[in-house]
Amino acid sequence: MGSDQEYFSSDIIFDILTRTPSLKTLDTCKCVSKTWKRMIYESSFMPTYCKRTDNVSGYFIQDMKNNKHVSVFVSIDQSEEEGGRGRGRGGYIGRFPYDDMKILASCNQGLLCCVRQKYRAYRYYVCKPATEQWQAVPNPKLCYETVAVAIMVLRASPLRYKIVRLSKLDVVENYRMLRCEIFDSDLWTWRETQVLNLPYNEMITKYCTAVCVGNSVHWLTNHDNVLAFHEDDESFEKFSLPQTVNDAYECKQLLEYQGRLGFTCLRKKDSTIKLWWLTEDDPRNYYHQWTKKMDLNISSLERSLKYPSPAGFYNAEIAFINAVYEAVFYKLQDCSVRKVKLNYDFWFAHEYFQFRSDLEPVNLRCGI
Repeated sequence: MGSDQEYFSSDIIFDILTRTPSLKTLDTCKCVSKTWKRMIYESSFMPTYCKRTDNVSGYFIQDMKNNKHVSVFVSIDQSEEEGGRGRGRGGYIGRFPYDDMKILASCNQGLLCCVRQKYRAYRYYVCKPATEQWQAVPNPKLCYETVAVAIMVLRASPLRYKIVRLSKLDVVENYRMLRCEIFDSDLWTWRETQVLNLPYNEMITKYCTAVCVGNSVHWLTNHDNVLAFHEDDESFEKFSLPQTVNDAYECKQLLEYQGRLGFTCLRKKDSTIKLWWLTEDDPRNYYHQWTKKMDLNISSLERSLKYPSPAGFYNAEIAFINAVYEAVFYKLQDCSVRKVKLNYDFWFAHEYFQFRSDLEPVNLRCGI
């Protein structure tokens, strides 16, 4: 049997892929061939895909105003006048049922993990905002201060997801002890797995959200290390960022880049965004070799934007840039800019949660 190109032109394959409504099927198509995978990561693919399927892809941006968390969804297909609200068949997404919700984690299968605070009471939620579905879940042990949270989907049908929470336990003999709890939707309960020890002065970086690649979760630490949690055996490991990274770099972020773990930062002196990714697809590769993927100079953007800084990559060819009152999608091929104006709740947002979702309702109470 020959390659797919012998039977269909690339235009026909592109047209078929952009009409695939299920995200699960789309992810499976990435494994069919390198050609299909490269096509799905092209800059024109996701905007076309979202337009044809009504699915959504973009970022939740979160900030604080009047001691409350505020969040909004932005995508590349929004006009500048939409003010940062994503569209779907069910209307705008990003409207939470309560005005005191804080996003803790997101995943690229349409789910968010949130917490609501009312006075001194807290309640954890899992939601699929594109279908306006919200489900309260049991609380973890909130007597321990939350350090980091991640959510991952392990099975699409029937839905199964897990929430991983790290909380502050104590500092003992120059070690910072973190407590790990896991919520499994099949069991509908939390359980403690282990205590993780870090050097007492090493912490998971504030405002750097969890990044899921495969069944592994990754957080960035203030010592320029990556802390990884592997779901299959519930183990932790730590490995370093590229050796050239130092204090001269700002806006350090982990991200998922073409199915691999990536890392981006800004070298302020020449306004250059640096992007690395792990050489191997498997994030559990023992050597964890980083490869420089690109240098992107954004000095031209400084003339039209206030304080532009990297916040991620929408896809392989479109960078996501944060600026004052604006979210910017920067296309690398032709240096074109797509701006989404934000309201005055977002002077300069600090948290970004990459998010994509289809519009199929799910059973969030799958373990009950």
